[in-house]
Amino acid sequence: MKITTVKTYEAMSELAAATILSKMTLDRRVNCALTAGSTPEKTYELVIERMKSGIDCSNFHIYTFDGAPYEGSEHTTTYIEMKKMFYEPAKIKKENIHEMTMENYTIFDQQIEEAGGLDLMVIGLGSDGHFCGNMPKTTDFDSLSYEAQIKPEYPWYDVFVEIYKGYNQPVPESFVTMGPLSVLKAKEVLLIVNGSNKAEALAKMLKGPLTEDFPASILRLHSNITVIADEAAAKLIS
Repeated sequence: MKITTVKTYEAMSELAAATILSKMTLDRRVNCALTAGSTPEKTYELVIERMKSGIDCSNFHIYTFDGAPYEGSEHTTTYIEMKKMFYEPAKIKKENIHEMTMENYTIFDQQIEEAGGLDLMVIGLGSDGHFCGNMPKTTDFDSLSYEAQIKPEYPWYDVFVEIYKGYNQPVPESFVTMGPLSVLKAKEVLLIVNGSNKAEALAKMLKGPLTEDFPASILRLHSNITVIADEAAAKLIS
């Protein structure tokens, strides 16, 4: 594991963008899974800006790694968010975007393997220790991609309430995600973490017990993972 601490969110984003761009410019098919959410916003802005110089990204394929249903659309909420934040402004071809859905998640890992595997997976870290859709109380370390139930008794249920309130839709019964084994199969993982609200989670991920109650703890077992954290997120690690 490589841990890089930088002073600011902007510096973290610069390094993350450089990693993504280094994959995009390879002269072969490259398969990447990219995270949604607020953490990578600046990273994607930088990638999009540098693509204006004429970078050929025709070999760059993107895989979503989780998703929840969105009523009235064939796409998941993750796809819809990524379309607005990255796919459209980066002008990624539709045929180069591969979406995990409620219908295809059981064969998604196989499809990735047949395409050559994931060259890079860019993920964030939840303050509760989740990564991708691997949440406390529903994560099994032995799982590939799977469907997880969304129940009021789970500690993260209110997160889905807020998300779907923004969509003016009811909370669905379940969502799908790449499991821990799916992530461990990626050739390279880049974990980006920013903000003091993630400091405790990052410390537990790096030093705490290996437990499904804190799903991100399993990321320590990946053979090629890089963590980039700003000073605020890294304040509890030496």
